Amino acid sequence: VGSTTLAQQLDPEAVSAVMDDALSRGTAIVQAHRGRVLQYAGDNILAAFGSEESREDDAERAVHGGLALLELGKVLGAEVLALHGHAGFNVRVGIHTGGVLLGGGVDAEGTIRGIAVNIAARMEQTAPAGALRISHDTYAQVRGLFEVDAQEPLAVKGVDAPVQSYLVRRAKPRQFRIGTRGIEGVATKMIGRDAELEALQASYHRLFEQRQLSAVTVVAEAGIGKSRLLYEFEAWSEARPESFYLFRGRATPATGSQAYGLLRDILAWRFQIHDDDTVEAARQKMEDGIVPLFLHDDGPDLAEGHAHLLGHLIGIEWKGSRHIKGILDDPKQIRNRAFHAAAQIFRRVGAGDGSPVILQLEDLHWADSESLDFLNYLAEVNRDVALLVLGFTRPTLFERRSDWHSIEGIHTRIDLAPLGKTESRMLANELLQKLPEIPAALRELLTSSAEGNPFYMEELTKMLIDQGAIETGDPWRVNAQRLLVTQVPPTLTGVLQARLDGLPQAEKRALQQASIVGAVFWDQALAAVEAQAAEQLPALVQRELTLPRTDAQLDGLRAGLREYAFRHQVLHQVTYDTVLKRTKREGHARVAAWLAGLADQGSLRAGDLLGQAAEHFEQAGDQAQAAEFHARAAEQAGQRLAHERVLLHVGRALALLGAAHGATPAQAELRWRLLWVRATSLELQALRDEQAADLDALGQL
Repeated sequence: VGSTTLAQQLDPEAVSAVMDDALSRGTAIVQAHRGRVLQYAGDNILAAFGSEESREDDAERAVHGGLALLELGKVLGAEVLALHGHAGFNVRVGIHTGGVLLGGGVDAEGTIRGIAVNIAARMEQTAPAGALRISHDTYAQVRGLFEVDAQEPLAVKGVDAPVQSYLVRRAKPRQFRIGTRGIEGVATKMIGRDAELEALQASYHRLFEQRQLSAVTVVAEAGIGKSRLLYEFEAWSEARPESFYLFRGRATPATGSQAYGLLRDILAWRFQIHDDDTVEAARQKMEDGIVPLFLHDDGPDLAEGHAHLLGHLIGIEWKGSRHIKGILDDPKQIRNRAFHAAAQIFRRVGAGDGSPVILQLEDLHWADSESLDFLNYLAEVNRDVALLVLGFTRPTLFERRSDWHSIEGIHTRIDLAPLGKTESRMLANELLQKLPEIPAALRELLTSSAEGNPFYMEELTKMLIDQGAIETGDPWRVNAQRLLVTQVPPTLTGVLQARLDGLPQAEKRALQQASIVGAVFWDQALAAVEAQAAEQLPALVQRELTLPRTDAQLDGLRAGLREYAFRHQVLHQVTYDTVLKRTKREGHARVAAWLAGLADQGSLRAGDLLGQAAEHFEQAGDQAQAAEFHARAAEQAGQRLAHERVLLHVGRALALLGAAHGATPAQAELRWRLLWVRATSLELQALRDEQAADLDALGQL
């Protein structure tokens, strides 16, 4: 902001020096927040987060980076005023979240295309000087993490509806809970997790009865209900008459890339060390929290050493400490002594009054390996301590650490399954309780799209409210027109996108090729798309991204053919959306040819295969072959009196053929076959008027 005016007042060399310095320092900020600068356009930086490797906190890091750029703007403004006497030099930032196409064109490295770029530019152009404006799609990813002011909707060229936006004021203070769950103003009961809650309650009772260490790990995919289960357990345990000491820790994608990041979070929560504390303040809080625990048995000198060693291990720089100076070149000794100190904290915190300790750990799948090493060490050396370790994780933790709590006799694993149909309907009723009457279509949208995932159901409901499909007056009401155009939003795919991008390249490519075949696919069909892709299936099954369909009825297909399915319908859609259109067309063409060859063998499922081949030919852009196979599928369906399938395939094929006028002889013959099979089906259904229209068309043909 103000660069044009500056350029009018200074010579080009001075302006160039100011702008080069500003862009260089801005680039460093973007990169420090793991963003990638794609282009410089005059006085602008265009950057993307998640372009090379998607993470679930991409939007959060982008907003933090934007706030840091605003701080840079204040510094730059002061420098320009002091050096050149020019006031008003500043920075503004705009952020939007959405899908883009990266690469290609003349400037392949820095090219980024898509309406998302236009919306981001509009966010920036309309932001006041020194302000950060984010779109609603970004806000949905960072809700609860920043203090924001809602703004009037903005018109954006190329976007039909005005875009809701927010000005971000600052990050909220460090809290244990990040983000929000649930729907504002709607209190819901926990559905379908009574047995799991009782298991956690039983582990709590055993803690007081047996007075020894035990560990419980709750395992589920994203959104299945781990956080809600923990919330219910917390509410129950806090209401109990027994006293206990509580420690909490939460891993994030950010802490996962930091050695001892989770251990630091545990201690920071217990001793109230905040991210914006000075180093001196953090050191003081470590000493205040740790020294009293060791003072009686170890004396002041050794007690202070425990605090300094542990603080140094978790990243609170203490090189000047006399307890560390002599062993700075011996990190193993620092680690071992700090591990001992940390384990002793859990032993000693409850020694005075005999109260046990509960350690609650969320999102362990993101935990750094070093912190996991400490937790295993803790379980080894503190087996006689009244300590309950409650861990909540996705299954990927066990892909990384098969040794997680492997000590016999102390570990219990609780797996959460998706909600069943009945439970999903119950949850839908809970979420929509403010509607006087819940339309069946709305309940079906929530339950079928989310596939038993409570978080997805909540987010879908929030999206429907945001888009006006549900109007939250008193009482709530449904806007039927808006409901009809609803699509599953990107906010529900973030966790799956992150996992997909974290795969080894060969596995990711195989999963993408499998998505072209379909949500349910065959190994030989995958091999037809790409020969090497099928070799990755065992690894994908081990990661539980795909599942072998052992109950599939494959009689009459091909010997040795194995059927697989994507672990989750949304995973299939997310994966398919990451494939370039050109690659999709090529893949669909290969699958179509494979299915056509299989159908020609005259198998028992030839009718199903013909329809699938038609779909794939259509997706490949081969209209002639698609129409032919739709016709063959319609004829097969007609022989089985599957009238709905006849009408569907004939309708699709006629749409592909286009107008009858000017058709080639082959197209005319195909049109005759289609009209004939549909007229026959309509006659059998006694639909005389529709049949008469087809007979007239046959006569004209």
